[in-house]
Amino acid sequence: MKTEKLYYPSDLARAGRSGVYALVSLALIATLTLGCNSKIVDPVQLRADETALVRNTVTDPARAERLIELFDERDRLQTESAKLVQQYRQSMQALNAEYDAADEQILALMGNYDRAREQYQLKFLDQLAAMKQATTAGEWEVIARFQLENFQPRKLVYQDWREAL
Repeated sequence: MKTEKLYYPSDLARAGRSGVYALVSLALIATLTLGCNSKIVDPVQLRADETALVRNTVTDPARAERLIELFDERDRLQTESAKLVQQYRQSMQALNAEYDAADEQILALMGNYDRAREQYQLKFLDQLAAMKQATTAGEWEVIARFQLENFQPRKLVYQDWREAL
């Protein structure tokens, strides 16, 4: 009767690279299977939930509608900002691929992007201030909590909300 030998990590290392690759592959598969178990965000449903929350939370209907208008503007700014990032990446990739590209060209592109990004950040801050002015502290707390729990900036940064709506 043949018995199977138990393998330990040290045995895999002695076995060579194929054993190590097998162990790393197994760990990667386990990590991806367990780590990527997050729900898929539907931007249309998320926006509908946000709008319903505003209408149910903000006591004055006129202020609620104003806040919804500000959310529309926020979404427009988000879409424009995402397009700016995509255009910058494409331009930087093109310059990087160009063998004769001068440092000045790259620095100019980076400077233009930084200035445009800063302008969008200032617009977003203005939007945030206007949203807070349209709500009471208690209303804003409820809305902000919803946004923090449901809007996942790292996942939605390139989402074009206008196309989804």
